[in-house]
Amino acid sequence: MRAILVDRPDGAISVREIDEAPLPTEYDCRVAIEYGTICAGTDNHILHGRLPWEMPYPLVLGHESVGRVVSVGAKVKNLKVGDLVARVGCAPAVDKSWDIGWGGFAEFGFCRDWRAMEADGVAKSEWDAYRINKVIPADIAAESGPLFITLRETLSYTKRLGIGEGTKLLIVGSGGNALAFVAHAKRLGAAQIVVIGSAAREGVFREAGATGYVNYKALSEITERFDRVIDTVGKESSSDDILPFLADGATLGIYGLDDWKKLTLRPARTTATFTIYQGSYDEPETHDEIVAGLREGVYQRTWWTGEAIFTLSTFEQALAAIESREIIKPLIRINVV
Repeated sequence: MRAILVDRPDGAISVREIDEAPLPTEYDCRVAIEYGTICAGTDNHILHGRLPWEMPYPLVLGHESVGRVVSVGAKVKNLKVGDLVARVGCAPAVDKSWDIGWGGFAEFGFCRDWRAMEADGVAKSEWDAYRINKVIPADIAAESGPLFITLRETLSYTKRLGIGEGTKLLIVGSGGNALAFVAHAKRLGAAQIVVIGSAAREGVFREAGATGYVNYKALSEITERFDRVIDTVGKESSSDDILPFLADGATLGIYGLDDWKKLTLRPARTTATFTIYQGSYDEPETHDEIVAGLREGVYQRTWWTGEAIFTLSTFEQALAAIESREIIKPLIRINVV
């Protein structure tokens, strides 16, 4: 099968024919991976060796892919041929010649029937990570499937951070996660949603629900104080620069990873007493809400992907579209069956 491999952490990629690994367990389904999107955060960090943990190069890239079940293992009870399943990827090479960075950019992969494993008394450690494998209903277009990853995790984070009716929210960043936070906050009834981002993206952020938009270089224009703040960038000083805009009792969530080990906060920049949110998110818990939001039109796929659809063969063009900020999350057609 064909796959996108990152050969080493200097941006070098290749489209290669690799052997498909056998299904890891009898609780697994073989899937034809149909679509994926490139994450300008995690995938880009993997490409350039910038994650705050080590990755096993060479590896098959991709963590935002969906696949169609083509066969099921002997112990599978809750999945069937034809189901479209979120968050799939290939297994690592048996001979360890390549590993996975979740393995979503490959023509075939697998998903796990974790419910059957739980019912059969299998240790939680063997299935808990696969709760992300949830079926996407047939009325949701497969092209929208890759967005479930971003939308589910950011909605979980949004709700756990306490964003809801009347919240005054400030968001740092204008990438895919920031856009998702805007759409969620609007749906949950936030009173203000102000974004600090690239001027070129103001239009789509306004369409998604932003009530205010400020260029990175014009922070002096901000006169409000906010009770919830999300830094989706995580640069060394990006959270520090927004401390003056925190209201007393505010909560700051640092979601970005760009300079995770070098983040700086100088409390003297604010007179507010605030909390740093140290929790995370549970991606599977919001699956049904994302299904409902897509049906309601709350989330428009093209806000993230535009109209273009790339392939494994044109993957480098998709990377160039991210680099030029033409597209937030390029959509890749992998193996449509």
